[in-house]
Amino acid sequence: MRIPITVLSLFVLLVTASPLHADSHMHSKIGDLTISHIWSRATPPTAKSGVAYMQIENKGGTDDTLVSVSSPAAGNTMVHETTMEGGVMKMSHVMALKVPAGKTVELKPSGLHVMLMGLKAPLKATTSFKLTLTFEKAGEITIDVPVLQPGKALKQTH
Repeated sequence: MRIPITVLSLFVLLVTASPLHADSHMHSKIGDLTISHIWSRATPPTAKSGVAYMQIENKGGTDDTLVSVSSPAAGNTMVHETTMEGGVMKMSHVMALKVPAGKTVELKPSGLHVMLMGLKAPLKATTSFKLTLTFEKAGEITIDVPVLQPGKALKQTH
């Protein structure tokens, strides 16, 4: 997959910025799933892409799968995974994200994340945007994603 240099530059900036910790107790629940540590970073005014991070904990006895994500803040929204291969950072689309029973899946910088492409407006610090997650078993939930200042991240507990 070819990524325009401006998108790649923004992505590298977003995932490598030194994190300053901030606490958050925001979480949402649907079925056996708890979505917590939900956050995004503010983007530069001309950015066309942004990211969202979270933890998805499955407290149930059966696996579930995140099958789609969408947001009115962007033209295209999907789960991506960042990997390093031979010293080259690569992003790939994750069609379905398994959330195993009794486990927590973490979407975080330099790993799994929600990619927002074709932003309709910059993501501004101290605001939030809606993100809809659709799970195979638990169904659909719309969450608020708070936007933090560049260089800030939520303190992780897992």
